[in-house]
Amino acid sequence: MPHLRRYEPRVLDARQVRRLLKGFYGHALEAWLLVSVCAGLRRCESVGIEWSDLDLKRGTVTVKRSVQWVAGHETVTDPKTDQSRRTVALPRFAVKRLAQLKHGRSGRLVGDLNANQVASHYMAWCRRMKLPCVPPRNLRHTFGTLAIAAGADISVVARQLGHSDIKTTARYYLCPDLSVLKSLQRAWERLIIGVA
Repeated sequence: MPHLRRYEPRVLDARQVRRLLKGFYGHALEAWLLVSVCAGLRRCESVGIEWSDLDLKRGTVTVKRSVQWVAGHETVTDPKTDQSRRTVALPRFAVKRLAQLKHGRSGRLVGDLNANQVASHYMAWCRRMKLPCVPPRNLRHTFGTLAIAAGADISVVARQLGHSDIKTTARYYLCPDLSVLKSLQRAWERLIIGVA
């Protein structure tokens, strides 16, 4: 049997994430995008986040539900695994902006939109504004890949992503770029030949 290629999602780099977030400033999906890309949530988790799930004093978001489109209607279920039900931290810039956006709001961050509508509006805005874009599910991959590249411990990234097994995190998110590999070779070279 031929060997199937491993799924390797397209991800954004840090500069592209900055452009994307700036491009959604003031957009109806800005809060959803902030939580999606800054917390590494699954698409079905991010669509289910409600304003009440945000604790902006603590700088966290709690994943309590999963919202999926099944057989032509929306279904609200428990998160995928026990580890998927979690409270995760948000970066300070996201907390500050979400506090500005939250004023007087309740319900879901995406309002009445379902997951397919969110994806459609997101992709259309990216095309219209010529923003760097990956499918909504790849925002999670972007977070995980960039967190590990920034030096975060893989076990911590696994917890943030809600993975049951750290092997999943390593398999899909541990993608060192060429600069990291060159740095590795310089360190190895110093060890072997004693170059200072």
